[in-house]
Amino acid sequence: MHVPRTLPDPHLIQENWNEIKYLAYDPAQDWKSENLEIEYSQEDPKRFVNYRDIFTTWTGWGRDYENLYGPVTKLLAKEFKDNPEEYFGKTKILIRKFHLESVDHCIYNSVNVEFEADVISNGISWNYNFKDGIESEVSDCMTVLATLPVLTGWIVYLPYIGYRGSREDQLNQMGRVAMLDFLDEWKKRNPKPTDKKGKAK
Repeated sequence: MHVPRTLPDPHLIQENWNEIKYLAYDPAQDWKSENLEIEYSQEDPKRFVNYRDIFTTWTGWGRDYENLYGPVTKLLAKEFKDNPEEYFGKTKILIRKFHLESVDHCIYNSVNVEFEADVISNGISWNYNFKDGIESEVSDCMTVLATLPVLTGWIVYLPYIGYRGSREDQLNQMGRVAMLDFLDEWKKRNPKPTDKKGKAK
């Protein structure tokens, strides 16, 4: 899952690629600041997504996804640090839960996200809760079905790929939706101060 902010110019993605790519792998990079504190005691950087597929989960050999761009604490810290004019003042975020999962059933797949946090921003305490999910027929069973004789499998499988995208697309979308919703909520709780003419300072 990419950092939450959508870059206004596609060319900026290439210009900032090295910074984005190594966000998760550079232990020397410190994203903390005196105005921001983020805690998540249960965070596992190696397990950004809980993936339960129908074929291997029951064996204990199921796989989980690690996020190329870093854990949720780093994504939030980078967003706050890169845009101090939007996220002003002091903020403390205590993440209670960030659960992004992909659950396979034979003929359908569920992608769900839950995000819970206690926040103190500019002296205001508030609680954040978010839950959402989508279902589609992009599952391992459908992938196997797509390997059936020419045309038969793809006629069944391709429409679902085009409608919902791959599993990674779905996970990326749901994770981004949760984080963007959190950032929007922060801005609602912390309106920018204005001068006597009503203009933002």
